[in-house]
Amino acid sequence: MIYKIFKTVLLCFVLTNTFIVNACTIFMANDGKNVWIGNNEDELQNTKYRMWYYPAQKNSYGYTIWTDLNIKIKFLNKLNPQGGLNEFGLFLDYTAIDEITAVKDEQKKDRKKQVVTDLLINCKTVEDALLYLNKYNLIKLLNVQLFIGDASGNYATVTGGYIVRKTDNNFALTNYCINNGHKEACHRRDVATHYLNSTTSFQLNDITNILEKSTQKLPNNLISNYSMAVNLKTSTIYLYYKNDFTTVSTLALSEELKKGKHHKDIQYYFPASITNILEKTYKSNGINSAIEQYKTLRKTSFDKYNFKNDDAINLAISWIEKGQPHDAIKLLECLKEFDPNNTNIFSWLGVANRKANNINESNKYFSNVLEQKPNDYLATLWGRQENQKVIFKLADFEDAQQVSVMGDFTEWTKHPIKMKKENGYWTCEVTLPKGENTYKFLVNDQYLADSKNFMHIGTGPKIYSKLYVW
Repeated sequence: MIYKIFKTVLLCFVLTNTFIVNACTIFMANDGKNVWIGNNEDELQNTKYRMWYYPAQKNSYGYTIWTDLNIKIKFLNKLNPQGGLNEFGLFLDYTAIDEITAVKDEQKKDRKKQVVTDLLINCKTVEDALLYLNKYNLIKLLNVQLFIGDASGNYATVTGGYIVRKTDNNFALTNYCINNGHKEACHRRDVATHYLNSTTSFQLNDITNILEKSTQKLPNNLISNYSMAVNLKTSTIYLYYKNDFTTVSTLALSEELKKGKHHKDIQYYFPASITNILEKTYKSNGINSAIEQYKTLRKTSFDKYNFKNDDAINLAISWIEKGQPHDAIKLLECLKEFDPNNTNIFSWLGVANRKANNINESNKYFSNVLEQKPNDYLATLWGRQENQKVIFKLADFEDAQQVSVMGDFTEWTKHPIKMKKENGYWTCEVTLPKGENTYKFLVNDQYLADSKNFMHIGTGPKIYSKLYVW
């Protein structure tokens, strides 16, 4: 008994203490005409952010910075920026790394405060920024890499121990030291690099695609809370929120600076989630009232609430998990009326009907999806089960070196099942016990819940994907 308890505690430690650090993916795409920056800010799900705008003054350039509001801010001059952009297209942002050793010059001052604001105020280019930083020992840049890029396409990665200058027009950076050409297996950097090298010209849709490919997704604890595609030539930010790349907020820095000094929380650049208001109505007045409210709000408040993302689908999934599949079916049927081509709705109708013991109806929905998309992940996972065999067929992690699946059925980390790369998919077939199974993927060395399957248990870093075997 004591051994089992120790084993469980050890498992939780292993699965929840690997790579539990703030992360980020930054890349530059430079085709000689356009110079773009892409940035995914990866942190805990509940982190909130704010954009701050400061017009040019006599001795400073105009700029914007973005900050983490989970860090208490008492005075404006105590802001700790995560990144920033100025009117000349100078861009800065950080990626977290393991701590390195400082390199100190006794003839230089130790820089004890953040550098982002001063660089944005005083510098137009990467060369200007490096000249400014050369006056200091950067003793605060020991567990982060500061990426600096400019509108000419120049860039550099700066720490308190090394500076790495531009080598190629296109470049990606994540959460490991890149000094002396060092490389590690990181599916986010690797997939970004793959797509950067796959085209010779870049438009907004190309940058958005790379952002989406390299994003960290729900239901994991660490996700891309916001993403930016930044045109450095025009100092324009195309802002995305919570992995939703169907809704963009365009921020032209020149126009924002004309409004004077001001700030705005990032969440308020986007329509609100529909989940809370529907859940409140559902709990107080039942499913029929919640559905009527949804229909009314789609007609009257389409700009106020986000009807393009998967929030309403995920609400229905939560009801399936709580043993309310009939109510989930009603909501999903309502969503199908408005979005009849969304195969995810059909797949979850298949799951909900199966949980409600409507076997024929469930099979109909899964068959409908698989006729349209034979390789659909959800319909394959839930609807192609035969004799307790489950097929995992992932299009994600396309540039990962190794992907495995693990769960109770593998004694977790003891016997993970390696997936094979076939025709662009990571695949494996697993025989599982009937009933509820929990699992995670091991991608290179990172434990991740299934971002396609929103059935899950746990909170925080202890989130595990859940699958029912019929």
